[in-house]
Amino acid sequence: MKRLLLLLLCLSSLCAPARAASTTPEEAIKVTDAVFQLFDAKCNDCHGAHLEKPKGDFGYVMDFQRIAANREYIVSGNPEKSEFYQLVNKDEMPGKKSKVEPATEAEKAALKRWIEIGAPATLSKEMEARRVALLGKKESSGQSEPASSAAKTPQPFLTKLLAYLGRFHAASTHFPIGLLTVAVLSEALARVTKKESWLTCTRFLLLVGAAGAVGTAILGWLNEYAGVTLTYKTHKWLGTATAIWGVISAGCSVLFECRENTPERSRLRVTLVIGALMVALTGFLGGTMVYKWSHYYWN
Repeated sequence: MKRLLLLLLCLSSLCAPARAASTTPEEAIKVTDAVFQLFDAKCNDCHGAHLEKPKGDFGYVMDFQRIAANREYIVSGNPEKSEFYQLVNKDEMPGKKSKVEPATEAEKAALKRWIEIGAPATLSKEMEARRVALLGKKESSGQSEPASSAAKTPQPFLTKLLAYLGRFHAASTHFPIGLLTVAVLSEALARVTKKESWLTCTRFLLLVGAAGAVGTAILGWLNEYAGVTLTYKTHKWLGTATAIWGVISAGCSVLFECRENTPERSRLRVTLVIGALMVALTGFLGGTMVYKWSHYYWN
């Protein structure tokens, strides 16, 4: 019955686009039930309310009212602009390391239709009971734990160790950010004072800052953040590129005789400015992952 419902939803989405803006209450409940089952089966293990530390600090996937109100995930009526739909549609969620299979075409169609009709939260009695069980306090209600909160398979020690080290990524960012940024200030003083001693300072800042940036990038890869948003992916790859850029800049400052008024010195300064901008943008995106884009809205 479930597969038949999802198939009908898929055909409805493909063959009746003109009805996207309106729907009957009965259809809305069926669509919402289908999406609820999709989230329960393939999202709740990593983003459920039962988890002490849900991935990506996103632990309310079964709370439809809350998730529909978050415009960073769901743009009501517009699946193409909804981050959540795009991630599911492109098989980026569930993630590659998830134990469940990606959503089927029928499930994707159900999710798309749900967003098109405004991401309603009304469920059938059966699904509503399931929702209450998932979001409620299970200890006090006496209900059994859902399958998604069952004990997970123990991970190898090395895997757990690397994941633990990755948690220090955020703390490690301040060191290279400060050094690589101050290197620009050092070069600015060199340009004003015309003293070669500032080049020694710049080289020192670049060498230590680049080494710190490489370490920070490695910790970032070990961190295993949820990794389901464009912001995260941009931060991840831009941070990696920044570390590589830092190493190149440090190498140039050592290998080439970058004296004042030489092409090498001019190229080094351009490299420093570009690197500082990359550092700033990477840090900005990292902050956005924690505080969201709304943190920068002018209220």
